[in-house]
Amino acid sequence: MSDHYDIAIIGAGVVGAAIAFELAHHELRVALLEARPDPGDEASKGNSALMCTGVDTPANTLERQLVRRGYERYMREAPQLGLPIRKVGSIVLAWDGEQTATLERELTSAASDGFDTVEMLEARDIYRRWPNFGPGIVSGLWIPGEAIVDPFSTPYAYVRYAVANGVDFRSNWPVASAERKSAQWTLSGPQGQIESGLVINAGGIRADHVDGLAGFHDFVVKPRRGQYIVLDKSARAIHDVIAMPAPTPETRGILISPTIFGNVLVGPTAEDVDDVDDRSVTQVGLSQLRHAMVRMVPALAREPVTTVFAGMRPATDKSTYQIIPRVEEGWITVAGIRSTGLSAALGIAEYVVGLIPSGMMRAKAKAALHPISVPDLSETSRRPWQDEALVATAPAYGEIVCHCERISLGEVQAALAAPVPPRSLKCLKRRTRVMFGRCQGFYCGARMQKLFDAASHG
Repeated sequence: MSDHYDIAIIGAGVVGAAIAFELAHHELRVALLEARPDPGDEASKGNSALMCTGVDTPANTLERQLVRRGYERYMREAPQLGLPIRKVGSIVLAWDGEQTATLERELTSAASDGFDTVEMLEARDIYRRWPNFGPGIVSGLWIPGEAIVDPFSTPYAYVRYAVANGVDFRSNWPVASAERKSAQWTLSGPQGQIESGLVINAGGIRADHVDGLAGFHDFVVKPRRGQYIVLDKSARAIHDVIAMPAPTPETRGILISPTIFGNVLVGPTAEDVDDVDDRSVTQVGLSQLRHAMVRMVPALAREPVTTVFAGMRPATDKSTYQIIPRVEEGWITVAGIRSTGLSAALGIAEYVVGLIPSGMMRAKAKAALHPISVPDLSETSRRPWQDEALVATAPAYGEIVCHCERISLGEVQAALAAPVPPRSLKCLKRRTRVMFGRCQGFYCGARMQKLFDAASHG
């Protein structure tokens, strides 16, 4: 037996989740299929967590258009979903005349495209605002609109909203085959088959494989690994702005940025690898990150490290987004989003839904939508244990189980009982910040495993 859908989305990373969020506003039967246990559990879980304006994207490209639109929508819509935003701004730094010329060209491009708040700063203005920068900086491009956000709760919020408004979310559902018959696609997975009039491939680092199942071979994913260092929260007193070097033709370089959770993030490196699952942290990569710290903000090199990790960007053998509508075949590919997926996701979703022919979808907007709100996990938010009225009615919110991050038992229990519950302990960590701190779960990890196992088998 097959289940029948109007549209099936393959991949519940931030882009696929945003497309599901967008389609949930329409009278459609939609399935969101994710190969892994949890949404956002592949490329989307390992990024720089920035909401970018689009200044650093190539001019006159679809990428810039969709990043700008995604940024605009996120700034307006994310707070309605409970998602925190902190606009800290970014500064792109130059150490010589050639790099300054690069920034001046970027300023000209930005100004001609309507980015009217971007400006060049001289060295004295930079050091007056950020005295902890290392020596030798001669100029910088200041982009005040750039922000830090929660990269884990964002795809989760999109999926929660989609599910609350009728989208069928299926995790642990890798697509094994795709067959076209009678204007319908039959997708087969470990739990059976589904049929759909339209398929949207948002498979991220495996998008070329998913396209190949349908007989399409327009690009090849060339995974790019990025390693990161997460510094302890004490580093925030030293550095509280997004900072990065002037770009080169090969890379935007290693940035140093505060995070919404109160730490400081250094990274990413940019390493082309053959294995999409190779998230190794290497001595070479860590040396590159430390060199960037010493050059940009030397005082950070003395700060304790909370953790290190590596993410994977879904680059392809093409330099542009691979958004390919195949209308007659009932298939839309959304791939090659690389490092701008978090910022562009809502813009991409809007654009992709606009590509769907009216005859393929009942485009009528739903008369009633169900709002959702996810917990605000930002460092500056008011934590549940601080809410005396809440603790009085639900004492579990007053029992701290993760002392590094000050997370209560009530928060963990609420996450485990959510309509889209975490299916792995690592996902529980991303949903609550539990085990996120300095001890990395040494104190609370065993108890979290016990709570997770009890909820999973209950």
